[in-house]
Amino acid sequence: METADRQFLLRLLANTQQKFCESAKGLSDEQARLRPASDRWSVLECVEHVCLAEDGMFARFTTKLTPGDPPAARSREEAILQFAGDRNRKFNAPEHVRPTGRFPTLEAALEHFQKSRARAIEYIRHLEIDPRAYTAQHPAVGAVSGQELLLILAMHPARHADQIRDIRRTLGLPEAAN
Repeated sequence: METADRQFLLRLLANTQQKFCESAKGLSDEQARLRPASDRWSVLECVEHVCLAEDGMFARFTTKLTPGDPPAARSREEAILQFAGDRNRKFNAPEHVRPTGRFPTLEAALEHFQKSRARAIEYIRHLEIDPRAYTAQHPAVGAVSGQELLLILAMHPARHADQIRDIRRTLGLPEAAN
């Protein structure tokens, strides 16, 4: 992995981790379980979804990459950085990353996310392969390079941090610290 790519990705992972954790800060478990509507997720459900997606993308990167040419030009990486956090683009979560109440508390869910993100950061610190020389399938995007998959993994929590802030506003819960 190129040094500049590694440094950029490590900063992005740390920044989106902080943004995501701060978005849920200060909520009681009762508040975290409130849904803004019957067809919308609660804060706790959002955090659970992010945990499942983080673990799934990490597993996909570490076990399902195959050598091959990237599916598109490198310029697509910039587009992924833009759209991965854009909540105006709606996606239906695949069944395996939909929340089902796996975490008893918001604290437990956030702790799981922190551990998962720490694992990803440590892995990328020591990554020796060029992720652009590998490909994988992403359930929402289709064929992606390994680099694109890492960018999606990094940006996904930022998308849901904004969703959590929207949930807080809709429910009249106190704003999250910035």
